[in-house]
Amino acid sequence: MPASRQTLSIALLGLALPLQAQPFDDELLLGDMKLPTVLSATRLKQSPAEVPGSMTVIDRQLIRASGARDVPELMRLVPGMMVGYNAGNVVNVNYHGTNITEARRMQVLVDGRSVYRPGLATVDWTDIPLAVEDIERIEVFRGPNTAAYGANALMGVINIVSTRPEFSQGSRIRITRGNRGVSDIYASQGFSFGSSQARLSLFGKQDDGFDHDDDNEDYRDGRRLDAFNLLGTTDLTATQTVTWQLGAKEGSKQRDNDYSVMAEPTDTSYEFDRVMEQQQNSDSDITARDYFVQLNWKNDISPNHQIELKTYAQHMERLSQMLACDSPIVFSPEMRELYLLGNVYTRRMNYILRNRRGYWGDRAFYSVWLVNQDGLDPAYLPLVDSIVAQHNAIRNGPPTCFNLNENLRETRYEAELQNTLQVTDALRTVFGLNVRYDQAKSQTYFGGKVENSVGQLFGNLEYRLGERWLLHAGAMAEQDRLSGFSFSPRLAAQYFIAPTHSLRAVYSEAVRSPDMYENNAHWTYRPSNLTGAPTTGNTYYALAEGPGNLKQEEMHSWELGYNGSFHKLGLSVDIKAFYDEIDNMISQPLQVVNFEPDNSSFARFSGIEAQTDWRVNASDRLRLTYSYVDFYASNSLDQRLTARNSGSAAWLRSWTGGIETSLIYYGSDLLNERRFERLDGRIGKRFDIGGNTSLELAANWQYRLDDEPLTWSENRYDSPSQFYFTADLRF
Repeated sequence: MPASRQTLSIALLGLALPLQAQPFDDELLLGDMKLPTVLSATRLKQSPAEVPGSMTVIDRQLIRASGARDVPELMRLVPGMMVGYNAGNVVNVNYHGTNITEARRMQVLVDGRSVYRPGLATVDWTDIPLAVEDIERIEVFRGPNTAAYGANALMGVINIVSTRPEFSQGSRIRITRGNRGVSDIYASQGFSFGSSQARLSLFGKQDDGFDHDDDNEDYRDGRRLDAFNLLGTTDLTATQTVTWQLGAKEGSKQRDNDYSVMAEPTDTSYEFDRVMEQQQNSDSDITARDYFVQLNWKNDISPNHQIELKTYAQHMERLSQMLACDSPIVFSPEMRELYLLGNVYTRRMNYILRNRRGYWGDRAFYSVWLVNQDGLDPAYLPLVDSIVAQHNAIRNGPPTCFNLNENLRETRYEAELQNTLQVTDALRTVFGLNVRYDQAKSQTYFGGKVENSVGQLFGNLEYRLGERWLLHAGAMAEQDRLSGFSFSPRLAAQYFIAPTHSLRAVYSEAVRSPDMYENNAHWTYRPSNLTGAPTTGNTYYALAEGPGNLKQEEMHSWELGYNGSFHKLGLSVDIKAFYDEIDNMISQPLQVVNFEPDNSSFARFSGIEAQTDWRVNASDRLRLTYSYVDFYASNSLDQRLTARNSGSAAWLRSWTGGIETSLIYYGSDLLNERRFERLDGRIGKRFDIGGNTSLELAANWQYRLDDEPLTWSENRYDSPSQFYFTADLRF
């Protein structure tokens, strides 16, 4: 065992030594309180002390007290979760880190439906078509869970659970306004008919994102979305229930035109400046549309036997078009030939033509760069000469302008059958099968359509060995048409010091399948409406092709932990020591001019995490989280979103007169080499108007305690303070 793992083991055992085994009928420990349960760890309903891993549950009280408008902000309450921002509307949430611009290694579920996009292997966190007001709780399994949820649950699972419609009957209207362009609205209506109960929610969200970039220029990263969600339950018989849900979302995300010019002509006339300004100001925003429908059928055959069938269909569209202006050489067959020899040569040409204009006609100059430094075969210098000559021919004229798109449409169909069985008092199990079909369509990214089908067989076994021991065994066998076969096991053992106090040891293996973008891309731009300088071809020079033979990323994880609930004190504690290794990582930047994914990267994470939740009395609740992560990554990109120290501290209080307050501190020492500290406060007052009518007014305030930009140097605000006010009417 590596020395770091031995150190973690000794540290954790040291924490556990003061706890002595207690009798299992100890009323002092159990009191009159009902044990909480979680559902997302093994697909079995379990108390926190029985879970073969580390769980964080963000309940409805925490969600309200946080004042969060989006799920990513709630993830700051999860120890070890790293939240970064590419721009105001592009959020990255990763457990323990890895690449700051991608979130590829966690499964994210909404009521059991995956919102992990099959084409680009990412999650659009701010576009999830579920209002925060409709979330009952969020269960986060912190660690690999491919054994229960398949490939892509490599580093964790986030399951967002909606409030059941029977608990949200009546009408509700909620309006939020604040600085930075915050303008949200939410309305819901609960109703019943026959043996069904349902809730229809309509909501909209809008803000302006960051104020300016590091050049003090306006940052164009606002967002807007409008959505509806209809959730219902129908009792078919005394034992059978159908839960049905459908929703849709339409929105837009602002973004600057990020087309990278290959080579600018030297015409400095007003006409050229006007054309280039037109490109920079052209609309390149992303239009987002999501649609889904979902059905869950449950049959409680007996108190010890349940069958569940889940099926859903969803479709996601991300549409973006932009105007680009460039030298006509970007459509030159000779430039495509040079690119296919090695993208390093066209990147060098980009540098020479943009920054060394006085040497364009000097073959000796550019041959030094291309041949001596980059290794181009001298036999291809005539090809370079031809490209330079083509550019020189139009160097004093206007550029070529054209339209291009980055449209992507993704579709998924999934069906799953699950069987849960209590075999004996000591043995229970859950097992089932899942089939899924994924499709991604884009002429730009894939040259058409890419399809994939996945089949899964899963099972988990839980066996009680006497009063003190609980043993777990689980596994997932998965056949992926594009990635092949994988098998992901998990073994765990728990020793119960008392009924609600356990020590655990867990070993698990997990995989992540390469996504369609990484493995099957055929990415090039197909221009339309060509104007300006004539071209010798009509195909963009850069062509990014996925290798098609990428292997699955593989993770081996070891965990030692303690979970305890002191019910008389209202205190729950979870401590975790971990050691994780990820092999065959795909970490390269995936750009059209630099697209070379492979399995050459490796990462290792070890450390300790802790969370405590103390309900001091009926009025006060204190919550603390802390994570220490020691890490190594062979690729520098995977080192940028891991904070060595991070955590949160929260105080929630209910006062007399319907007043509630909360104060929450978030901190991390390094996120992309930048410190993050923020203090959030909320105060709300509830007014009972009469009957079933009430009004709550709340003020939310966030204050940055650091003076750093958020994650990236260009993510800057004019003020460290953000505030917004909410009026919530129920009747």
